[in-house]
Amino acid sequence: MSLKSILSYSFQSFYLAGSFLLLFVFLPTFYNLSIGISLSVIGLVILISRFFDVFSDFLIGYLTEKRVISGRSRKNQILLGIIIFIFSLFGLYVFQSSNIYYFIFFYNLALISYSIAIIPYDSIVIDQKKILKKRFRLAAVKEVFAILGVLAALIIPTTISNLNNVELLNPDVIKTSGFIFISLAIIGGLIFYFFYDDELNYKPNEISWIKLKTFIKKNKKILPFSYITFFNLLANNFTANLFIIFVSEYLGLSDYAGHLLILYFLITLISTPFWYFFGKKFSNMFLLQIGTSITIFGFLFVIFTSSDYWQIYIFVILITGIGIGIDLIIPQIELADILDVNNENRLSQFFTSFFSIIRKAAIGIAAGIALTGYGYLQSINFTIHPNIPNIMIFYFFIPLTIKLFVLILVMRYRSKFNVSIRE
Repeated sequence: MSLKSILSYSFQSFYLAGSFLLLFVFLPTFYNLSIGISLSVIGLVILISRFFDVFSDFLIGYLTEKRVISGRSRKNQILLGIIIFIFSLFGLYVFQSSNIYYFIFFYNLALISYSIAIIPYDSIVIDQKKILKKRFRLAAVKEVFAILGVLAALIIPTTISNLNNVELLNPDVIKTSGFIFISLAIIGGLIFYFFYDDELNYKPNEISWIKLKTFIKKNKKILPFSYITFFNLLANNFTANLFIIFVSEYLGLSDYAGHLLILYFLITLISTPFWYFFGKKFSNMFLLQIGTSITIFGFLFVIFTSSDYWQIYIFVILITGIGIGIDLIIPQIELADILDVNNENRLSQFFTSFFSIIRKAAIGIAAGIALTGYGYLQSINFTIHPNIPNIMIFYFFIPLTIKLFVLILVMRYRSKFNVSIRE
């Protein structure tokens, strides 16, 4: 892939990741606090929408694979998804209706259009040939742009709120931020259309239930790796959904929530080149094991935080930001390596959609349990443990337990499939 194609391809991650952050981190709290929709209702809508999204992703993955088999371009499908996604962003961030049915419509439209674009988009990394770490390089560059997009999604509304001396979740702040990301999406789509040269390194020849069943039966790594991916994302999204609430209500730092998120992703961005150069020497799953261990170590210190000792949370951000960096790169690379056992019929579109389903299911379940569970308990003024705040249970104890389980799964994966430290 030429440098022109690498940059025009990777730039799409900039606004997609930024919009994704606004959609799944800021949006629930914004529609709750600023628009007035109940947090438990929002959590329930997200949970149900995610389950519906599982079926739509399966269908989109299957149809995308059929399109590739027939020789149609992935590029055109990506552009179609981007156009519809832009329309959904307008509905969510500019229109800002307090009518729950409008929220359900635009939210689900965003999910579907995002899938239409992201499934063929992510498969481009997976279909890179395993030569001179080309996959790892493209995935790393792509994730650098993604992190930059996340930082932009944090810096832009924070800057706007500071300039206008209003709260971060003020409707005008979200509306202006939405306009900016809609503009970036339009520019990004044009860059992708004019500068990205579509290529197909592996062309599938058939997709059927029999082929899928045979592939999964033949490749024993697919299901264990899917479990690792699911539980890892589940843990990460518990904290992502409750980050603003934890920082604002538990630490008492509502004015600095945006700044802390910026710091977190800035650390992740800085650590990505380290993981890229470090990762050249070691196996994917060993890197994931190291990254998970670092994240767990840093996250343990959350238990010592409070409004009086909020400084400890800075340390948590610094350590977990480093550990989480590898989480963004490894899933795509390991999946690509797994699919290498059947290059004649990789079915990369379908398996990309399969892991997209896993990702969205984890996000939906985490949002449903974290937001709906925590919101409901707060609404009825019920405390699970007299000495432990509810937010600490949902933000710390549950995700930490899941993360420890992920570490065990990774170690078992390495042991079962004889994955060495070095590749």
